[in-house]
Amino acid sequence: MLVSKMIKFGIIGCGSISGIHAAAIQKIEGAKITACCDINIEKGLIFASRNQCQYYYDYQELLASDVDIVTIATPHFLHKEMVLAALQAEKHVICEKPMAVTIEEANEIIKATADSDCLYAVCFQNRFNPSFIELKHLIDGEQLGHLKGLKCELTWKRNKEYYQSAKWKGSWEKEGGGVLINQAIHTLDAISWLIEQPTRVKGKIMTSLLEDVIEVEDAAMATAQMADGVPVVIFASNDYSSDPTPLMTFDFEEGLVELTMNDLRIDGNLIKSSGNSQEEGKKDVWGDGHQRFYRAFVNQLKGIEDPLIPLLAHADAKNALELLTRIYQSNATNKWELVSEI
Repeated sequence: MLVSKMIKFGIIGCGSISGIHAAAIQKIEGAKITACCDINIEKGLIFASRNQCQYYYDYQELLASDVDIVTIATPHFLHKEMVLAALQAEKHVICEKPMAVTIEEANEIIKATADSDCLYAVCFQNRFNPSFIELKHLIDGEQLGHLKGLKCELTWKRNKEYYQSAKWKGSWEKEGGGVLINQAIHTLDAISWLIEQPTRVKGKIMTSLLEDVIEVEDAAMATAQMADGVPVVIFASNDYSSDPTPLMTFDFEEGLVELTMNDLRIDGNLIKSSGNSQEEGKKDVWGDGHQRFYRAFVNQLKGIEDPLIPLLAHADAKNALELLTRIYQSNATNKWELVSEI
């Protein structure tokens, strides 16, 4: 457990999402960014100048510095390697989603974190949105009755320019998939976190408008089932014209619940709203939970009571990866695939 007054953060990966992590860290009392790393020297130096921290080209050199916590915001295929290295260096770790690109890699990480005294969490910041927290309380308090069905919808715009902006995106080897592993993964995490992990799934993926640009899917649909047979309908696409908020619709005995990044409605009535975040550079579809996520992580390290600490995703971050992996497998086999749960 950390005992120093000032907690030092190092960020590995200075791409677009790094600014959101930096902004969240800067709002945490007693925390500061002291180091950053990126193999793109220009990006790294710009980030270092903006955040007044030390730049490193080699992430191992950053790990050898005096940082307490490492935030890993690199391409997906590097997550496992860097998480394991950070834990070996006795650093606490925050990792961008997904926790890894394969279930086997996720298992390696889970074992390493179990063997380490350091704290590890995956950034599923939507869990920290007020709308999500309120629905979690209602469900855990059994105030909505039996769930009869769940519908999950995500339709965003990720065009040719988006994929060409980073060489690792759009490949099975480096991204690990398309819309499911990069965009819809937050929704898949919310299914198991809010309700439970489905026990089986059958799905299809396709590449349509982006077929000449990427090798992974730009659209996916699936039907999953809970242990008691409750259907879960999943639809995700990167071929829409804009980025409306993802929507989860829960058909409960006691009402129809609609959950978005900002709002929670029951039978059309607004129950909880966080409004629109004014954080610089933040997209509304990212939710506004990053700062609460970071505060909960730091509070856990400091031993400070915080009701949001249980929301942190640790080994259970594997559930979303497990579900999307089985969708990919079902697409290949054209059969139902069993889904396990952490």
